[in-house]
Amino acid sequence: MQKITSILVAAAGIIALAAFVSRHHSLPPAETADKIFINGKIITVDSSNTIAQALAIKDGRILAVGTTEKIKSYKGKSTAVVDLKGKTLLPGFIDGHSHFMGLGRGKTVDLQAPPVGTVHNIADIITALQNFKTKNNIADGEWINGFGYDQDQLEEKRHPTKKDLDAAFPNNPVVIQHVSGHMGVANSYALRISGIDSTTKDPEGGTIVRRPGTKDPTGLLQEHAGYLLKRPNHKATWEEQLQALKDQQQLYASYGVTTAQDGFTSLDNVALLQKAAAAGVLYIDIEALPGAPFLDKLLADTVTYRFGVLDHHLKLEGTKLIADGSPQGRTAYFNKPYLVDVPGCTGDDCRGFPNVTQQQLNDVVLKDFQHNIQSYVHCNGDATIDMYIAAVENAKKVLGTESIGRRAVIIHSQFARADQLDKYKELGMVPSFFTNHTFFWGDVHVRNLGKDRGYFESPVKSALKKGVIFTNHTDYGVTPINQLFLLWTSVNRQSRSGVVIGPEERLTPIEGLRAITINGAYQYFEEKSKGSLEKGKLADLIILSGDPLTIDPPKIKDIVVLETIKEGKTIYQRQ
Repeated sequence: MQKITSILVAAAGIIALAAFVSRHHSLPPAETADKIFINGKIITVDSSNTIAQALAIKDGRILAVGTTEKIKSYKGKSTAVVDLKGKTLLPGFIDGHSHFMGLGRGKTVDLQAPPVGTVHNIADIITALQNFKTKNNIADGEWINGFGYDQDQLEEKRHPTKKDLDAAFPNNPVVIQHVSGHMGVANSYALRISGIDSTTKDPEGGTIVRRPGTKDPTGLLQEHAGYLLKRPNHKATWEEQLQALKDQQQLYASYGVTTAQDGFTSLDNVALLQKAAAAGVLYIDIEALPGAPFLDKLLADTVTYRFGVLDHHLKLEGTKLIADGSPQGRTAYFNKPYLVDVPGCTGDDCRGFPNVTQQQLNDVVLKDFQHNIQSYVHCNGDATIDMYIAAVENAKKVLGTESIGRRAVIIHSQFARADQLDKYKELGMVPSFFTNHTFFWGDVHVRNLGKDRGYFESPVKSALKKGVIFTNHTDYGVTPINQLFLLWTSVNRQSRSGVVIGPEERLTPIEGLRAITINGAYQYFEEKSKGSLEKGKLADLIILSGDPLTIDPPKIKDIVVLETIKEGKTIYQRQ
């Protein structure tokens, strides 16, 4: 009996010791971390939106997430310790859609309106172009290019014309691009050397806007008409391209972006990115979307062009087709007319126009499905969205396959109807919304389209309630790459004039964060490796100056990124 009692006492002691060890973590874990972050607010964006205090990383991946006490147990002799002192840490931002390869903007004149730029009127445009010519010693006969004018923000409330530009630039070809990128204005010199005059026919998918009652071009070239301009193609040196890539990555990293997209990548830019990747120049992940018009060339060389493989921070993720234009430029394609005059259109049925035919769209989506390539299609107006839905349904029917799991992406999807959101869910399509428009052009959309359509712009909350997985994006350089401003627009939906554009479509901060983190990973089929802070995922992290979940929502845009970390290495630190 005494022996049994002794055994029981010993066993009880062992159990008590085990419990003590478990409580106090006196035994080290199997692994030690390269770095640990403690005493912070860790927004994991996992399936439960867990909030933690600390995080450990090893070999570029997350080793553990939990309390500061737990994560301290992963500290070894060589472990770096970062005391967050209450700061907020969350996953690196994943860019739903932008134009990463829009390099070399230093060779163009910034013509954007406040708060991004300083242009208020057409006279400001002329002055900016003249100053640029003088500063850069541009000789007569050389092209001058501007970007970012917005007719709705100009005091004149109209597009500039060739005559506005001619007096100041009689001896230079000048082209100024609209902020949407879907149209531009050329002066007489540029039109003349490009062979564009009253006898030139409108190209398919584009319009040469004429003076009323005549065939004389005003200078405004919409959509594919811009391709008629015969501008020289400057070939930058490898050193110039290398520096531009480094600068662009640093710009994206400064806003917490660890995965970027280049929408509609040219074959030249695909080659440049591949060369940069092989040389080890890329340090954020680039999701390239070669333009759909190049698809046959891509499919003819599957050794050079491999889709869906992330290698040295570069992946050809899918193809992009531009199916319509700009809602603020009034070229986006709708089922119902705009409520205001539309340049280049007369009559009562001015609904914009598609850039492609239904057959062309069907052909691209069918080829993508056949070769297991993800389809990305730019669709702003609801009529264009109808075309894309029809193309997906056609591919399903022709191939006898499913669209669920293919994650066909509707870029912008700005004016999707409620019934189209149901179709997204049914077909497994992923809208990448653009809530920055509610600030920059929300007032314009209400004027151009009416309150019902204008307030349903980027219907993110309705999509969420219907169970549609969506992302959000800046479309940089149409709007700034600032992801916290993007979050602010999704939460507040406040226009330039202070009007809330569709109050029922506002997201909570955590819902807005999911759209630019884990949902972005889902869009790129990478949700198992990034997008949330969970054990085994890449250590793509950012540290913020404030907490977007608790700060007063109007102040979210004032939060800045203090540090960006890609796979455990700091790639940006705010000075």
